[in-house]
Amino acid sequence: MNIANYTLKVKGKTLLQNTDLHFSNGKINHIVGKNGVGKSQLAKDFLLNNSKRVDRDIRQNISLISSSSNIPHDVSKDFLLNFLSEKFDAEMINKIAQLLNLDNIDGKVLIKNVSDGQKQKLKLLSFLLEDKNIIVLDEITNSLDKKTVMEIHRFLKKYIQENPEKIIINITHDLSDLKAIDGDNYIFHDQKIHKYDSVEKLIEMYINE
Repeated sequence: MNIANYTLKVKGKTLLQNTDLHFSNGKINHIVGKNGVGKSQLAKDFLLNNSKRVDRDIRQNISLISSSSNIPHDVSKDFLLNFLSEKFDAEMINKIAQLLNLDNIDGKVLIKNVSDGQKQKLKLLSFLLEDKNIIVLDEITNSLDKKTVMEIHRFLKKYIQENPEKIIINITHDLSDLKAIDGDNYIFHDQKIHKYDSVEKLIEMYINE
């Protein structure tokens, strides 16, 4: 995925200016940045194209999973899985469900009453079944407990290994993502997105900016 000379402005504020975006297949592409720099606006732009720089073939091939992404909360896990089985391949559902370890979620409890981490895993299942080639994750581990974060890290590593044709863009401010999951590492800084080959140097830049 390549976008050259990308500029993003929101409500008159320039968030990114003439920066080149390149994200590789078969890898987790981490983008870190402080709160307020525009990471979530970047994620939304991949779908909404407010910048007028995101080609249609990219927009049509993206699944965006964020805190604002919704799944039904007044149904149970079992109901959701039955609903999804009417739209998607059962083998794919079972495969992703096993990777996410969904067996530990009570199938009869309404989704609104399960933990935030369990909600996030059900959300991942629902959106990944769209089987889009580009998956944008916007702060998906934010406010989750350490155990659930580790489970999601393990899932993402296995998922990208089994789907090397896909591009995963992980937008985060959690620096532990970079050390837990090997990939390409970028920082959102000074209206640019810079790639760092060294995780340590990127973290040093992040802490000192």
